[in-house]
Amino acid sequence: MIKVSKGERDRSLGDLTTSEDKVRELQRKLYLKAKSEPKFRFYALYDRVYRPDVLMRAWEKVKENKGAPGTDNQTLKEVEEHGVDNFITSIHEDLKKGVYKPQPVRRVYIPKADGTERPLGIPTVKDRVVQMALKIIIEPIFEADFEDNSYGYRPKRSAQDAVQEIRKFMNWGYDQVIDGDIENCFGTIPHSELLDMVATRIVDGKVLKLIKMILKVGVMAEEIKRDDKGTPQGGVISPLLANIYLDKIDKGWKPYNTYSRLVRYADDFVIITKYRVKEKYERMKGMIEGLKLKLKEEKTRVIDTKKESFDFLGYTIRKARNSKNKYVTYVYPTRKSETRIREKITRVTNKKRPMKVGEMVKELNAVLRGWVNYYRIGNSTKSFERIQWHAENRVRKFARHRRHETGYGFKEYSVEYLYKTLGLYDDYRLNIKGTKAFS
Repeated sequence: MIKVSKGERDRSLGDLTTSEDKVRELQRKLYLKAKSEPKFRFYALYDRVYRPDVLMRAWEKVKENKGAPGTDNQTLKEVEEHGVDNFITSIHEDLKKGVYKPQPVRRVYIPKADGTERPLGIPTVKDRVVQMALKIIIEPIFEADFEDNSYGYRPKRSAQDAVQEIRKFMNWGYDQVIDGDIENCFGTIPHSELLDMVATRIVDGKVLKLIKMILKVGVMAEEIKRDDKGTPQGGVISPLLANIYLDKIDKGWKPYNTYSRLVRYADDFVIITKYRVKEKYERMKGMIEGLKLKLKEEKTRVIDTKKESFDFLGYTIRKARNSKNKYVTYVYPTRKSETRIREKITRVTNKKRPMKVGEMVKELNAVLRGWVNYYRIGNSTKSFERIQWHAENRVRKFARHRRHETGYGFKEYSVEYLYKTLGLYDDYRLNIKGTKAFS
């Protein structure tokens, strides 16, 4: 093992911080330029994509996201074992010389809640780093143009922000809701039209060529399949490209925002309105079809929120009377979400797993923390109580099994023992300020 002195380690960390600061400063300048000059078109960006500090920052972000290997079977761990610097240098040289070519993505299928499967395309680690570097450079430019009703896959925006926006407008008396999404949006965005939209801001031919190569690279199944449409789900840059394309819907809806509000999260959207809900439904349908996409009509509903609830981004949203007989909006985890977290808790606490109680609790805490933090903005007290009770009992059963005993052992494993001795996650407190903000 190579020993690194404290001074060398501090200098290394300092270099990394300085490099990251330079990348952020570059992004800030690109954003400010795009924001101050809405019609400005960027001609010289390609050399910034292969800047070593940009590529290194891209690698760090790819590493943070983890992920499986692509068609070349190279893993993140293997990149580190062979040397990250050599890896980055190789990408830099390929891009600089113009010889870089992405490899076909690996096709995998992820089960969906409705029993169908979602196709994902996994690029190689190298291609993910290139896509991330490209995203680092072009995202600030388009962020300057995006509308504030779009929340999906954008910096400093989240699903919780989208749900809070919906709740705010519903509490303002917008009782009619159109809940819908776009059918196979990522797989049907036409390449030609998408590249035309990118070119409204970026006219650097090498950058456009790089984006085109990423779009056209194809999917490795039984044979390589290529198409003239689609941004493969699983690609680092695909969500940004989808947002660039769908921004035309956001901008097209602006004239109708007086008595309605569009809230979009990638290809899922909600329109909250007071009047003429069917007219707005037809208008949105026409806008989607105008982009050569299709509204998923079987899953699109027109809802009177005083009579029924709807689900969006894992939340159930409904209006009901409070203790003062006033209609207010309530948001809380969907039944599906509760079922999934209970199943995950059950898997983590499977008594057959060969691990110590403390190790299992540490793994379980990460699961609970992520789920609770996502739903903390809502009226989730009852859901949290049910999940907390389930987690406590599963830990008890796991611990009893380790001692070759059955049952729950409520006296032996009291609430105090679970939380103070074992360190089970216990921060189920709600963000009360956030919950009441729009009531």
